Amino acid sequence: MPIYDPSHVEYSITSGHIQIVMDRGEQLPAFWAHPSMGNRFPGVALIHDWWGVNSVVRRLANFFAQMGYYVIVPDLFSGKVTDSPREAMALVEALGDAGYPRIHAALSALEHHHQCNGDVAAVGLGMGGSLAFEAAIVREDLEAAVAFAGFPQRYFGRFADSRTPILAFYGSDEPHIKPTVIEKLRKELAQSRHDIQHEVEVLPGVGHDIFIDGLSEAQQQQGRAAISRTLAFLEKYLKGPAKPVRRQV
Repeated sequence: MPIYDPSHVEYSITSGHIQIVMDRGEQLPAFWAHPSMGNRFPGVALIHDWWGVNSVVRRLANFFAQMGYYVIVPDLFSGKVTDSPREAMALVEALGDAGYPRIHAALSALEHHHQCNGDVAAVGLGMGGSLAFEAAIVREDLEAAVAFAGFPQRYFGRFADSRTPILAFYGSDEPHIKPTVIEKLRKELAQSRHDIQHEVEVLPGVGHDIFIDGLSEAQQQQGRAAISRTLAFLEKYLKGPAKPVRRQV
């Protein structure tokens, strides 16, 4: 997966599994990755696609942690992972409307964590991109949202009210979200009532899954460009960590 970016400082990280306590006391499982040492860092809630918290999502979480972010990946499917579209759809249907409350809990946990500086972004893939859209629209205290192949249809008519800067990526060969839908999203975002500069980017030659294994070199290059653009976007809107001191040898 093309995510290494040598132009950014990398941190040694710790990762593993945790439980987030939700408002009613339920336990929400999550994958957690963060810099091993340092002061306070901005937070990222990384929201998985309908495949679950698979190896691609965990590698992305580790990457953002290496770049200096505290990362929570709320496990919306409670440990279930699949590569079958039929099984994935069944997981989505079983989740129903319970997805966003879990994202809200993850974002709140980050905001109040003693090693997070309070600046938090939602970054989502596919189904997770849709939930990142929802977080950007519903919350007034979110610093940024990034959606990779998120489905915007259910939120049309609400994007102009978002107080959160949104960056959305789509592949030019996206099979599920038509160009007309992407263009409608672009127009709604351009009509921001809060004078926010939202962005929509189309990646040439890329389909729905931007970071899966087995992509061509040209597609991997587009993935690297999307990651670099994402890092620049997050750095623009989130207070970044202090850079580690490099000792002279």
